[in-house]
Amino acid sequence: MAYKNSDADLRTQRFLDWAQTDQKVWISDKIKLLQHPTDAQQGRCILAEQNVAKGEKLFEIKRESVLNVITSSLSTENPEIRKLFLHKLGHWEGLIVVILYELKMAQEKSQWWPYFQVWPQQASMDSLMYWTDEEVARLGPSAVRSRIGRDGARAMYETVMGCVKELNLTQLESVTWEEFVHVASVVMAYSFDMERPDYDEDEEDEDEEEQNDEGLDDTMGPISVWKDGYIKSMVPMADMLNADTHKCNANLTYSPESLIMVAVDDIFSGDQVYNIYGEFSNSELLRRYGYVEWTGSKYDCGEIPLSTVVQAMQACLGCSRGIIDKILDFIQNRSEIRDEVLESEPLVLDSYDCYVDGQISPECITLCQIIACSLQLPRIETLSDKGLTDFLQRLVKRALQSVNSNEITKVCAHIIESALDLRLREYPSHTFREPPPDSDSPNTPEFKKNLAECVLRSEVKSFQNSFSSLRSEYQLIDDAVLMEKVKAVKRKMNSQKNKSNSSKKMKK
Repeated sequence: MAYKNSDADLRTQRFLDWAQTDQKVWISDKIKLLQHPTDAQQGRCILAEQNVAKGEKLFEIKRESVLNVITSSLSTENPEIRKLFLHKLGHWEGLIVVILYELKMAQEKSQWWPYFQVWPQQASMDSLMYWTDEEVARLGPSAVRSRIGRDGARAMYETVMGCVKELNLTQLESVTWEEFVHVASVVMAYSFDMERPDYDEDEEDEDEEEQNDEGLDDTMGPISVWKDGYIKSMVPMADMLNADTHKCNANLTYSPESLIMVAVDDIFSGDQVYNIYGEFSNSELLRRYGYVEWTGSKYDCGEIPLSTVVQAMQACLGCSRGIIDKILDFIQNRSEIRDEVLESEPLVLDSYDCYVDGQISPECITLCQIIACSLQLPRIETLSDKGLTDFLQRLVKRALQSVNSNEITKVCAHIIESALDLRLREYPSHTFREPPPDSDSPNTPEFKKNLAECVLRSEVKSFQNSFSSLRSEYQLIDDAVLMEKVKAVKRKMNSQKNKSNSSKKMKK
């Protein structure tokens, strides 16, 4: 394996030497790790030097060679601290503390030092935590702006620093917010949830009793590592793969002794080996990892806020906001509907997803169907609370059956199309056009603007596809047909009730 004498290449070679020698990572001679030859944005990548067959092993790493709260020297040298990490701290907090310990206190003496040298530096990270308010504004009107999580990160920073103080790790008391964000961003982008081979859910209660005996009750809030079936871990070599929702050809698998990267498709010589981070849209890829798929993610979606759906309901049905809010409140809070009909599955959400493959959140369609029929009921505003509850019980049950059978009413379809149209009108006109040829050029003043525009184009396409596919996905029926079915349910219930009463009279 030959490298140029650049600093990045030397760091890569030292990492490989460390991984294969110190960490005993087995790496197939059919692949190579190097800086991407043509695309600086992709950084390091793994290329196939020979054809690799589906099912073939690409590399294997022993469980003791990954970095987590069990393998860190902070835990291996301090059994009591190890108990704290396993039973008291959450996954994120524990892993961040041990990484900070290895980075800031152990430094070059750390077992993981060559691994840290190939981690991305702050200057090269483009996840949304690093965007300025002005840069984030370019993502308007995407809902991803509300999910950046700075407040949550601040709270976690306080938790981590409290743990540092509790453990008397004095050299870490000077860790800055910027250093914390860097480590947390690396964990978000590159960590794996490694399955625990020793996890037995049936023994959880017994484990909790042992924790209490040791004074390790979970009072800090986060779910402890010991209660879960996985351990959040940094996995050398596995995190060197780039990801692509369309081109994924390898996945990390688990055995009791090791983690194995396996080809899930035939990979030809010269092809890049790709993993997948999850079924994420471009907005989530940017938020979590700082990149987008320029031609769109396989799992792209846009979000319609509930407020926009309600606005469409008002426009289509010519009704007041008050009666809609009352119906939404009954659906959410009346136990006869929430628990008995919906079985505690929420229907009224803050927003609803519309996917690039044309699928619309069934919760959105069901809710629109309920409101469409409800507001066609004469004098619905005059119904008593009991009368409205009884009616909604029947309607919600029938609406669920109808949507599950891919059947909706014409007014329901009109509401959904109006909501999609309202949402599309919020997006700037340039996001309806194809991207310029150089939209993926990194390291330019326009780069983050291009990233933001790509996210917005992905969302626009998702809304457009959802609009186009609605009438082909669902059979449209007259609203009177569905209302008649709801009335038929009531007549049947009344008939059964009368029969029951007659039977009781005859027994007397």
